[in-house]
Amino acid sequence: MTHRRLIHAAIGGLLAFQAASAQRGMVPVRGVVFDSLRGQPIRNAFVSIAGNGQVITTDSRGRFQFDSVEPGGHRITAQHPVLDSIGFSGLSAQTTITDGRDEVHLAVPSFATLWRLACGKGPVPKDSGIVYGTIRDARGGMPIANVAVELSWSDLMLDNRRQMVQRRWRIETRSNSAGDFAVCGVTPDLGVRLHASTDSSESGAVDLPRLDTRVQRRDLLIAPTGSDASTRGTITGVVTSASGEPLADARIIMDQVPAVRSDGEGRFTLASVPAGTRQIEVFAIGATPVLEIADVIPGNTTTVAVKLQRVLRLNAVRTTANRHNPVAAVEFTARRKQGFGYMRDSVDMLKYDQFVSVLRDVPSLNVQYRGAALTLSFPDGKGRSCPPDVLIDGAVAGFGNLLDLFPKEVGGLEVYPRAAHIPAKFVPPGIQPQCGMILVWTKYGLRNR
Repeated sequence: MTHRRLIHAAIGGLLAFQAASAQRGMVPVRGVVFDSLRGQPIRNAFVSIAGNGQVITTDSRGRFQFDSVEPGGHRITAQHPVLDSIGFSGLSAQTTITDGRDEVHLAVPSFATLWRLACGKGPVPKDSGIVYGTIRDARGGMPIANVAVELSWSDLMLDNRRQMVQRRWRIETRSNSAGDFAVCGVTPDLGVRLHASTDSSESGAVDLPRLDTRVQRRDLLIAPTGSDASTRGTITGVVTSASGEPLADARIIMDQVPAVRSDGEGRFTLASVPAGTRQIEVFAIGATPVLEIADVIPGNTTTVAVKLQRVLRLNAVRTTANRHNPVAAVEFTARRKQGFGYMRDSVDMLKYDQFVSVLRDVPSLNVQYRGAALTLSFPDGKGRSCPPDVLIDGAVAGFGNLLDLFPKEVGGLEVYPRAAHIPAKFVPPGIQPQCGMILVWTKYGLRNR
């Protein structure tokens, strides 16, 4: 058969298909997927029709089109990660297709609609959010009624003396007969802590991020409290950098369980973990700490993957020094001579077996180390205390990062109890420090900075 005959045959087949479609009355189906919480279309959503194997993707305007659908009743479904974040597995609509002229609208309900469903018919606030979910038994997954659910958070405010003080807030509710709960009136701009319990069972306390859409779902598993194997499970995981490289010696901590460190391949195991929804915290020097939530089943192993992001360093300051003397070491020596802070070098570290012991010897520094959690504070001279900022090799760090250090790794320690004595190069532009600062220099940092 010649090329011309092949082309004619292909055209003839296409015309025959179009004719058959016309005979069956096939029509196009158009629509849009919209996020009413954010007030914008959802792009790159996957849209499908039940019984039709075709899956298409929405464009930048959230629009989609199926070219050939048989008229009649159809269920159309859209899926997207943004829906998962608010607890929707997908958006579905049962619709009747007629001549193909009408559009199908798949939309996330508005906040006002969700508020009335979860919180009642009262006025819809402009500055509150909703946290909701289902409480289940970790042993079998059955919903549990009448579970106490507590949600708490804290914020900062100025008191009558223009001093910064912390306020604690708490909202309590109970799960209904289906195990569902909803906490209304949550401040959306702050992170919150969630905990569920009965007289004999509980979940761990888990931290939730700020409510970007004013709505967040978090289901919780609860399990009987106890130390026997029937109430315990295992968490294993791997810690990597943002680029996927394994991170060794990262510190993993969790309430009621001894802290562990990742091995050379970034892997770790937490054994004998209380069953239920639990939270782990992962710290590594030079990286932003990460919280990970895991559902632990009695007698089973739960696997998690943790990615850490490197923290940004402060802007560089031009300093000159002898080429054989690294800048950081020269500056450390110069500040030590000025005598404004509490200073210790690598020789001073030799008598300590833990870095937290070094901190305990710092005058006026209050050190609290309980349950693998470290808290540091300085007196502010007004009968109160405040937490210092922490930098390790010039990078912003948290108190937990200090626990990752061994004294033999530290080349220098600087502690400034008063904000006025913090060296200017470590104060971010436009920010007035409210407390002191702890500067830690590793031996590597002093050699190479």
